[in-house]
Amino acid sequence: MESLSTGINGLDVLMDGGYPKGKGILITGPTGSGKTILGLHFLHRSCQEGRKCILILTRELTEDILSQSRSLNLDLEPFLKSGQLSIRNIFEDKMNKIKFVSKFGKGLCSVDTDIIEYLSSMSSEVDAVVIDNIGVMAINYDIREFADEFSSISIILLKNECTSLFIMDEDSYDLTHRLAGYMAFGLIRLMSQENFSSGRTKQYLYIEKMRNKAVPVKYSLFDITSEGMRIISSMK
Repeated sequence: MESLSTGINGLDVLMDGGYPKGKGILITGPTGSGKTILGLHFLHRSCQEGRKCILILTRELTEDILSQSRSLNLDLEPFLKSGQLSIRNIFEDKMNKIKFVSKFGKGLCSVDTDIIEYLSSMSSEVDAVVIDNIGVMAINYDIREFADEFSSISIILLKNECTSLFIMDEDSYDLTHRLAGYMAFGLIRLMSQENFSSGRTKQYLYIEKMRNKAVPVKYSLFDITSEGMRIISSMK
């Protein structure tokens, strides 16, 4: 299966070349575990290799994400200015709509985060998509609605042959009975283990599922450095 680089050399080795081309991969883990950083690595490398990319944000401010990318030496701003990368911030759009509709006496219920509408109208030239964070759908919908929404998003991206990362916080993943993990083509979980005696925290990456790929069934220790994520070692 053809692959696209994750942007992290050690992870490419673990994944037999990278993310399966044209497929959707779920990235989940607790707050601060490095989920967004995985997305930044993928977007930066994909842009470097000449692919057209989209980043959809549902909770973060655009400037905060761009600042984080610069701090990790994964600067996305040049690609944004050139038009190779597009950022759609549903969170900021929602805030602007709230300001507008409040003038007419309407409340939060009048505002929806419609990722499907945006993806349905995107260019067929798009190669890579990162959605950070789809966990917002766990709040807006019940379990059945979440499954329908996630399935619709996945099908649109599959039909467009986009290699996609769905970033989802661990709480939302559990709240939706881990449905997204069953529905995605691949699943990568990030986790932390705190050692109270030493006061240090170890971070692990586990490739729980990757269809049509020979991936190791083991936890991989990683670190977050000034250059982004670095795979340190693997353990059974």
